[in-house]
Parts: sequence; C-alpha cells; structure tokens
Amino acid sequence: MVEKFVLQWHLSETCNLKCLHCYQENHKPIQLEYEKLEKIYIQFKELLDKLNMKGHINITGGEPLCNPYLFKILDLIKKDEDKISFSILTNGTLITEEIARKIKKYNPYYVQVSLEGGRKTNDYIRGKGTYKKIAEGIKKLNAEGIFTSLSFTANKLNYKEFPKVVKYARKYGVNSVWSDRLIPLGNSEDKDLALSYKQTREYLEIMQTQKIKFKKIKKNNTNILMNRALQFQMTNEFAYGCTAGDTLLTVMENGDLVPCRRMPIVVGNLFEKNMYDLYKNSDILNELRKKRIPDECKDCENSETCHGGLKCLTYALYNDLNKKDIGCNVNTN
Repeated sequence: MVEKFVLQWHLSETCNLKCLHCYQENHKPIQLEYEKLEKIYIQFKELLDKLNMKGHINITGGEPLCNPYLFKILDLIKKDEDKISFSILTNGTLITEEIARKIKKYNPYYVQVSLEGGRKTNDYIRGKGTYKKIAEGIKKLNAEGIFTSLSFTANKLNYKEFPKVVKYARKYGVNSVWSDRLIPLGNSEDKDLALSYKQTREYLEIMQTQKIKFKKIKKNNTNILMNRALQFQMTNEFAYGCTAGDTLLTVMENGDLVPCRRMPIVVGNLFEKNMYDLYKNSDILNELRKKRIPDECKDCENSETCHGGLKCLTYALYNDLNKKDIGCNVNTN
C-alpha cells in the first residue's frame, strides 16, 4: 500500500468479550448515534482534502461487529473508495457466512483477527472457546476470498507461544501474521504483563526464527511480518518509525482524538473542535511530528528512522515520549 493517512476508528467500546489484556476501562460502553459517527467521517475526509492525501480507516472497537451502524459506515466509505480504503479489526468470534459475504461486498483491504497463543493460553486471555470460534471466523472469511491478517499481542504470559500462532495461521490459511508488544494500559495495567528487556529480545529471536523457517516451506501462503518497532534489529531490514500524530490518528468511542490508541493522550474532542484544526494546532501532535531522538539513541545509525522505538511503551512506562525503548539492544549493558 502506498503511504496513506491512517485513521484508527473505535466505533464504540461494546464488545462480546472481556480480554485479560484489554486497554478499555471498566465502565458502561459509549455508543454514538449514526449522525455523530457520520460527522467524524466527514471531518476525516476534510483532513485528507486539506493535506492532499488518500486515507485508510482501520475500523475497530470494542468489537466492530457489535456496532449497529457498522455497515452504514461502510456505505459511506464505499462511496469514496477511490480515495479511502478500509480494514476491519475484529476478535473474529462473531463472523458468520452472512457477515463475511456482506463484508466482501465492500472490498476491504483486509480483515484482522486476534489470537493470543495456543488454545489454553488464548482462551485464558480471550475467553473460553474463542480459540475455536476464531478459526471458524477465519474459514468463513477465506471462503469469500477476503485477505486475512492474524494479530498477536506479546506479553509475559504468551510471548513464547508465537510459533503456535504461526502454525495456527498456516493451518487455517491466514495470509499474514504480525505481532507487537503489549502496552500496560487499562485492564492490563495492574497485571504486570509487559515484556522486560530480556523477554523482548527472546521474543524477537523467536519471531525471526519462525520467519526464516517459514520462508523455506514450499507452498506456504502465510507471510510473517516483522515491520514493527525494533523488529528490524533481527531482520536487518528497514527500520520502523512510529507515525502516531503524523500520518496516524485515532478516534475514540466518544469522539476524543488521540495520536494512537496505545498512546491515549487526548488532544481534543471532534464535537468541540475540527479534526484538521486539532491536527495542525495540537501541541502534542506537533511535538510528535518533530520526531525527536532520545539522548540515549543519538549515536545509533538507525535513530533518524526509529526515533527511539515504541513511543507508546516509553510513555506508558515513564510518562515520557523521549526515552529509549526498553527492548532496544543498542548501547545496553
């Protein structure tokens, strides 16, 4: 995909699951009426016009398939498909044949489902029976020829089970597998699930081993992606740089605008100020766009691209955007 301005849009917090590591808080889910959701969409279109860019929307929640207005939103995007593409980020447990057929008609870029390890670990984190339900959902998406992606959130409980996730993906014909580390926010905050430096290095080594192994398998249609923060240190490929606040914004279920869901710094509310105005005038977004390099990283050859690694993680751990990623192996004694 050519570079587009990405909006991660949380339509509501309503969900049929209650995952152990969920970033959501424990309160009654907010559900905006369709007219307010439409206003958010119009503001995103206006931002794209003013920046002279094309856009991509990652539709999520909560669980987007719990939202009564999901397909009305997809109707809006369909009218602008020459300028705006979309993907759906779902837990995968509510996908029926009928829903898969409906999604296919809108031509999604991909549908992402989440898995947290082998059956026992996944069902402990996501709920009993979800391991099987996710597989059934994937099969229904595959039957419609929809590109599928499997997401794995690495934490202390499950990071060693990445090979099981890859095996699962290949078994059920998932097109791509990607992973990033858990950020200790929301319900995960009290559970100390974030990876340490040592665990991060082990996790990245496990990913790279699987990537190399799968490249050697003939007739393998599952691609293991390693294009997130620090993963380039294992692959020696192009360094990843965070785009939050630059070409990535997130809209929360109440209309709050934040740089990224995993960097929940509210810059304003879209029912009080316009998205473009917030983008141009927000101090925090302007600060993020400066791409400051942490002092510990200034001698690193990848600093101009990496900018210190996973910004949302350093913010969660230190309340500071300008520190080196805890998992980085450069200048680490």
